[in-house]
Amino acid sequence: MKEDTTNPSATIPAACTVIAVDLAKRVFQVAGEDALAQVIYETRIKSREAFKAFLSCLPAGISVLMETGPGAQAWARQLIEQGHQARILPAQRVEEHRSGAKNDRNDTYAILRAGRDSKILAVPIKSAQVLAMQALHRVRQGYIRRRTALANQMRGLLLEHGIALAQGDAAIKRGVPKVLDGASLPVPELLSELLAEMLAEWEHLGVRIQALAAKLQVSAGQDPKARQLMTVRGIGPTIATAMLAKQVEPERFKNARQFAAYFGIVPDQHSSGPKIRLGKMSKRGDGYIRGMMIEGAHAVLTRLSPDSSQPDDRRLLRWMQRHGRKGAAIRLANRNLRIVWVLLQNDRNYCRQPSRSAQLAQEIGMHD
Repeated sequence: MKEDTTNPSATIPAACTVIAVDLAKRVFQVAGEDALAQVIYETRIKSREAFKAFLSCLPAGISVLMETGPGAQAWARQLIEQGHQARILPAQRVEEHRSGAKNDRNDTYAILRAGRDSKILAVPIKSAQVLAMQALHRVRQGYIRRRTALANQMRGLLLEHGIALAQGDAAIKRGVPKVLDGASLPVPELLSELLAEMLAEWEHLGVRIQALAAKLQVSAGQDPKARQLMTVRGIGPTIATAMLAKQVEPERFKNARQFAAYFGIVPDQHSSGPKIRLGKMSKRGDGYIRGMMIEGAHAVLTRLSPDSSQPDDRRLLRWMQRHGRKGAAIRLANRNLRIVWVLLQNDRNYCRQPSRSAQLAQEIGMHD
């Protein structure tokens, strides 16, 4: 099969029903197969302009497969605008279908095989607005990581001089300026200059994180679906907007349990034959949303009243007694994801189950 980088689409056989594209910045490997899953077409396109022309000349009715990667969303939107069917497959699932060495040609074959696997769900094709919201979350996450790294580095540098700071932002705010004053804890002048620069950057990142959090709060307040998700305890503007930006399409999941498993908040399995072995949390899926769901659950448990009579609170207290705070937080995060699966498919807000006394009072009022 020859490569034609001038007008590759002109040589696509009529029997070709599916093509797979291994995306890169400027080089695009293409392979096509017929209805019998036989590879009958291959080409390599060496410029973005040529690839754009290739897509514009595709025959009608052909399906295009890609894996998540550079520009996949933009190319998929272009294909849909031209009336073609485009599917973006998760890169980690495509990798499971690769045989042989890692190269562009084998990658296209793997994409074709993954496209025939009915168990692999395609990644939703997102609009430019949704991608912008997703970018906001990613930038915020990067700021948090850099700020945490700076705090840990400052602690480590001071510890080498015998100065130990506690965990948390409050210790950095109080401890580092105290060291820079040099009254009771003198350090070398060079280290003081470095710490001053790092503290300034740490504080600047904190301001940027707060500014992005304010934008998320405004966006969540303007979105009816986000306000609906925030009726669940443990879900705030950040989680609600991240969930909507992910566009998980809950109708793809058979039930709420599978939806929660999609984010990895379930035990991992190591089973064989009749022996069922359940291990630690699988941690598959989106780690960003999973981490925030568990963090939100911890916040709920922190504010939990030990003498509460609410059924939900009593359930959480039992979980904490049996499984500890971390175990209870993971179970609450799993439960919240199941509630989210229901809310994403209707327009109702989440209502907590009332206590028995409140329910009796309501029934008495209805009879009166």
